[in-house]
Amino acid sequence: MARQMVGDGDDVYRLKVTLSRPNWRGENTEFYGPFNSIGAARGQRTVHEKAVDYVVLVQVQRAHTEWSDVQ
Repeated sequence: MARQMVGDGDDVYRLKVTLSRPNWRGENTEFYGPFNSIGAARGQRTVHEKAVDYVVLVQVQRAHTEWSDVQ
């Protein structure tokens, strides 16, 4: 049985984490989520900002859901 994260017309959030390690060329971006509240996404942002020293940027992103039939 699947659970419903958000309803039609609701906002959903994810965390975008940009990493850069000394042995990498360039940067790597990872996404975490989706979260159904901005508070949950902000909590994860705090965790990632404090976790490692190679985090360059941590952003919370928002999307607005729109449901449609799949054919």
